[in-house]
This record gives sequence, C-alpha cells and structure tokens, in this order.
Amino acid sequence: MRRKFLSAAGLLFACSLFAGGDSYFRNDERWMLIGDSITSNDTYRRAVKRVVDHFHPGNRIEFINRAVWGIDASFKTKVEGRPTMVSVMLGMNNIIHHEYPHTPDFSKKAAEYRRQIVKHVDFCRSIGADVVLFTPTLTDERVSSFFSPMYTRKGLEKLGEVIRRIGKEKNCLVIPIAEELETYDDSLGPNQLSRTDGVHPYGEAQYRIAWSILHHLNAAGKLTGKRALSPVPNPVPVEVRRSSFYLNGPGEKIVLKFRGKEDTRFKLTWSLSGERGSEEISLRRDQTVDWTLPASDDACRLVVGDQKQAVIDLQTSDGKLSFYLIDLARTRVVKPVNGELNFTIKAPPKTPKGGRSFHSKYAAFAGTRPEGDLIGTVNIREDGPNLWLSGRVYDSVIDHNAYWVYGRDCLRILLDFRPGDRFGNLTIDRDVSVVMISPRTVPQFAMLALAWNGCRYQHCMYSDGERTKDGYKWFYGYAGHVTNYTAFDIRKLDVYGINLSVIDRDGKSFHLNSVMPTIFDDTAERALNQLIIVDRKNRFPGDETTTVQCFGF
Repeated sequence: MRRKFLSAAGLLFACSLFAGGDSYFRNDERWMLIGDSITSNDTYRRAVKRVVDHFHPGNRIEFINRAVWGIDASFKTKVEGRPTMVSVMLGMNNIIHHEYPHTPDFSKKAAEYRRQIVKHVDFCRSIGADVVLFTPTLTDERVSSFFSPMYTRKGLEKLGEVIRRIGKEKNCLVIPIAEELETYDDSLGPNQLSRTDGVHPYGEAQYRIAWSILHHLNAAGKLTGKRALSPVPNPVPVEVRRSSFYLNGPGEKIVLKFRGKEDTRFKLTWSLSGERGSEEISLRRDQTVDWTLPASDDACRLVVGDQKQAVIDLQTSDGKLSFYLIDLARTRVVKPVNGELNFTIKAPPKTPKGGRSFHSKYAAFAGTRPEGDLIGTVNIREDGPNLWLSGRVYDSVIDHNAYWVYGRDCLRILLDFRPGDRFGNLTIDRDVSVVMISPRTVPQFAMLALAWNGCRYQHCMYSDGERTKDGYKWFYGYAGHVTNYTAFDIRKLDVYGINLSVIDRDGKSFHLNSVMPTIFDDTAERALNQLIIVDRKNRFPGDETTTVQCFGF
C-alpha cells in the first residue's frame, strides 16, 4: 500500500498503524538484528524502540543489534543469550564491490545467497527464534561513488526475489523494506538523495525503514504473547506541522499546528523523557489550532550535542491512528567576527567533573595521545563570495595506506549550504558538501580533496597543505563556479552548517574528534540537524539553539 509523504519543508511525516488488534511483538521479546553497515548504523533500530516504548511504556522488549559493517550473507553472526525474534537484512555486500558488464548475470550470486540465507534461518530457528526477513535495500546507480553502484540494482532486486521465495518456503514473515524505501525515494525532489553514496540510506531514509517495520509488525497493537498481523487503518484526517524549526530561549516549548481535513475528534497521547499525557481535541474542517507539547522544562532540556525524541499519537474512536516522531537536537551557534571563525579540536576528558560523559566510541580521550591533547586548529575565513578553511593537525605518524577513506588519516568536513527551509533537513540534497581531505607522505607530501557527497562542488574546490615536524598544515576552500550557470557565493546565505572532524589512524587504532563532539561523530551525515550553525547575519539571540525536526516519517 503506497503512502503519500508530506513535504519535508517544515512538516512532520505521519505514520499510520492499527490502533486495535494484536502486535507481532511480544512483551518479553528479545529481538536480535542481523545485518551489515546499513543496520550497524543503528538508526532504524533506535527509532523502532522509541516508538514501541511510547505505545507500551514499561514493556520488557529488548532490541539487540548484532550487525557488522562490511559483511555479506556468509557471515556467521555471534549470538548471545536466547533471542525470541531475529531479523535478517543482508545482501548489499554480496553485490557491490565488483565491476559489472552492462548486462551482468547474477544467477550464481543469487544461488549462493539463497544457500547463505537459508543457513541463517535454519540456525536461528534451531535456537528457538522466530525469523523475520527484510528485502535488502537497493543502490542508487545515479551516484558515482567509492562503492561503484553501477549495474548493481538488478542483482539486489534478484536477492529480494530470493528473500520472498525463502519466506514462502520457510513460512517466515517478509517485510518489503527495499520496495517501500523505493516508494519513499520516488517521492523526493530531483536533487534529493536517500542514499548519498549510492549505497547507505541516511537520515529520513533510515526512518523510512523504521516506518516499514513499525507498520508491518503493528507496534501499536496489544502485546498478548502471540504473533499477530493486523490490517492497516486509515490515518487520522489531521495535518500536523511544526510551528518553528528553532527553540532558542530557556523554557521555549514545542508548538505544533493542527489543521483538520474534515470534522474530527481524536485523543492525543504524547511522551518525552519519561513524561507522558493525553487530551481530547476536536477540529472542524480547515480549522487550524496551535498545540503546545505540555512537557516540563526538565523533560525538554538538552545540552549541546544531545538529542531527544518526543512521540505523539492521534487516535479516533473508529480506529484511525497516526503518530509522529519529533526530534530535538541541541547545537552550537557561532557568529563570525569580520567574516572569520577559529576553533580548536582537543581530546575530551572521558569523565568530566560536573559534566556529561562523552559518548563517541572513536574519541581519543585526554591523556591518551602521545602528541598531546591538542589535536588540531581550524580557521574559517570569508573573502567576498569565497569561503576558505585552513588549520593544523598534530600527528606524529601519518597513515595513508588504508583503502577505506574514513579509516586513514584525514579530515572530514561536512557543510550544509542549503538556503531557507531546506537548511538542516535530514534528507541530503546537492547543496550538502561532505569532503574528505587526506594527506599522503610519499613520494612527496600531497593533499587529496575528495567530494564524498555533493560532487558538484568538486568544480569549485581548492586544496593544499604541507608537512610539518609535528603533523601537517592543510588548506581548503570554495571559489568560482559550482556549475556553468551557478557561482559559489557564501554571501547569499544567512546561515550555514558545519562539522569538521580529524581522523587519526595509528596502526590498528582509529580515533576521531571534531569541532563539536556528538554521539554522531562516526556517521555525521545522519546528524544534519546537529551541525554547528554559522550565524552570518546575527539571526539568533544566543550561542545555542534546539532544532525541531522529524526523523523520517
């Protein structure tokens, strides 16, 4: 069943579930997820858990992510404890990482894939778990990237057919993740990308995966201890919009606008930070009202780098149901002085006194680096329409040999140059630039600036650098024409977003620290609402703000 997605410009996307009936989930569930990097990303799992917790407070459902990046379906997943349900989404790495002819034959790969997935199903059932199979997501062959996705879609579609056949033969539930993600992808604008590198679903695309799981497993249904599948109801005839993208001052509340598409009365239930409440609301056709989420200041409070999610659901007496996942993220606001900004990147303390612990598993903590706690410096300078970035990295050993770009010494710079309401949107489009700047030491020192995403900026990117006795200096900038009819001009933007990370590879160790440490440091592309906001025209009253968004529905 195709669902129409609302515009991403300031809207919260609704997901409809069955208000009555029984859920496929059970109250004492131990759901283990098997997958590759798309699952290891851990975005859709957390969204499913958050919504299940909203509908079933106090439930005893565990969500165990055992996905490993880079694996194919031959990988034997380590099982701990006794899961009652296992989901399997594998196949991407069975197809990519190869160069194919124009009309590839995937029959041998499909036969081997079938053998591998059947082995997973039989093993999971042997330990008493029910198995749910996900059709593997497809590639975007329009994106030329490190993964060479050209001519791979037909192979992944063939693996999806294998999954559906196994589902029928083994009596396993199959969730059409790939098919429903393609429906979402078809709804995007021509310059938006659900898979920014042609392979990995990011941002709203990850939450489209969560939508499919919640939809087919009826997360809102009763937890009876039995597996059940329920029909999909109609959504509540109400349009929901956020009132503001930013919460600047202390005590500001989340305000949503409700517009009735017809006369309707519904019960609204909300939850945030352990608080919850309900109320009855009536709307006439075309009537618009402002609704303020009545959570306490403590429930809404965040510190820079933190994120919370509120959930609201709307239910009518005749069984209609919609729900909304509202994302709150606290981020820094910086104001250039004479068009210039300066940052330092330091190793954070692991357990700061009086502060919160730093969450990134990749961080080099204070006192652990032989080069010292100062990792690097950053300068950002405007020169008319142009934007120049430069700095230093303190690193005694430069490792340029790793094939994986993220896995070798480099800088990763993410810049959101989208104007107006497009800024901060969780679906990346062509005005988001992700750049990897890698130093190489032999046969001479050189710097590679690679447009990982936002490849059109490659035409106006400039880079340079030099080796120093304690590391290296780097220089990077945007100047000139992005396309034959568009020149880069930073002056046109009121704000832009940035996150800059230094990746330090020393042998087997891998460390990553950024100008704004967040829990998303390892995959910053899914945290576009947490980038540092550069306030070029003094639009913000302070040096922090909370962004209000929807994660993918």
